[in-house]
Amino acid sequence: MLILNFLKRINKIKLTSMKLIKYTFLIVFIISISSCAVQKVKLKAFQNIEDQIVNSPINRQHQVGFIIKEIGESQNMFSYNAEKYFTPASNIKLYTFYTALNMLGDSIPSFQYEAKNDSLLIWPMADASFLHPNFKSQKAFDFLKNSGKNIYLIGGRYQGEKFGNGWSWDDFNEYYQTEITELPIYGNYISVKSKNGKIEMEPDLVAMYLCETFTDANTKNVKRAIESNNLTFPANVPANLNQAIPLHFNKGMVENLLSDTLLATGQIIKSVESLPYRQIPASAKKVYSIKADSLYKHFLQLSDNFMAEEILLNCAANNELKMNTGEVIKTSKEKYLSDLPDQMQWVDGSGLSRLNLTTPRNMVALLQKIYDKVGDEKRLFEMLPNGGKSGTLRNMFKSSPTPFVFAKSGSLSNNYNLSGYLIGKSGKKFVFSFMNNSYLNPTPDIRSEVERALTFIHDNY
Repeated sequence: MLILNFLKRINKIKLTSMKLIKYTFLIVFIISISSCAVQKVKLKAFQNIEDQIVNSPINRQHQVGFIIKEIGESQNMFSYNAEKYFTPASNIKLYTFYTALNMLGDSIPSFQYEAKNDSLLIWPMADASFLHPNFKSQKAFDFLKNSGKNIYLIGGRYQGEKFGNGWSWDDFNEYYQTEITELPIYGNYISVKSKNGKIEMEPDLVAMYLCETFTDANTKNVKRAIESNNLTFPANVPANLNQAIPLHFNKGMVENLLSDTLLATGQIIKSVESLPYRQIPASAKKVYSIKADSLYKHFLQLSDNFMAEEILLNCAANNELKMNTGEVIKTSKEKYLSDLPDQMQWVDGSGLSRLNLTTPRNMVALLQKIYDKVGDEKRLFEMLPNGGKSGTLRNMFKSSPTPFVFAKSGSLSNNYNLSGYLIGKSGKKFVFSFMNNSYLNPTPDIRSEVERALTFIHDNY
């Protein structure tokens, strides 16, 4: 504004060549001073953030990558090792989320079907919400319940293993590693709780003759056999026992679970059987279950590995691809992620695999794409964990009564990452990725350091 007013004054007077030269030098000098001031502000911001990230004693021995920029801007405010590769852990769920935003509509397709006389042929589409205890609305199940027909499940659509590429086999008993199936049911796990000194399970596999139980004085938790649903209970049941045990899907498991659940409703169902795979007819119709946003919010806030894997298969089925994790990842990378700054290695939907590799600058590019694709900041931030309020960040960033970090965490042994959006006290909005790999410190120490640095940025920018 100062320069503009100055130029207006110049136009009002007749200049000699000597005066013109003087004025020109003066204008160049003023512009140079202004540019230097801007550069000094940027340099100060850079140095302040560098001091928080690079010069931290906790960050000296492990691999650290960090990048932050204002939303919509091309220039980074600060970056450090942003081009290096890191194991992203559950940050990979953001790639799954973006894929779903592009390949699914506003509701989740549950299955395709064809009705023939007294038969209902069902082609499952990997609907993670089907009979899931966290979702009261069960439109797909209600459709089956009210059909009054013999139900035939057409199997063989999923072309993959029960575990993802690079998963740890010995985590089969852990809640975070459920088996991957084309027809998820009850979240692919059973809930085991203690009540009045006894163990109760939902669904009750014992009542359905789908498992046997044993006791062991040397165990404090419930353990499932590796190749069956047989369970070993502690001899002395802890009062606070509360576990989620992944189901093992052997032959007839899904049919028995579905049949028993249908019968429990009191409806007359003739039968539930499985048939070998057959081509889906062009006339087949789709049944939809829940709104997509409600599924996304659940899987992002709780970092639900099961849902992440099934969402990728759901994307494949909805777009007439082979129901195979690798197939849908390949398609997503080619169609929606080809403009990322770096190549990446992406092998599963959840981030359980240590074979996944990406860079912090890929993460911020992805987050900008997600922001643009959703097109509604309030809607996007409500789906993500909110600092100090919800999901995996509910116990972090409590210094402000209003959430200022909306982000996805990612944890494996010796790995902790956080990528998402940050609002500064100035009102400026940033996209960031803070990745930590290969550390020996306790994870809470790393997490606290991430929180400290991001809170500093919030307080000062």
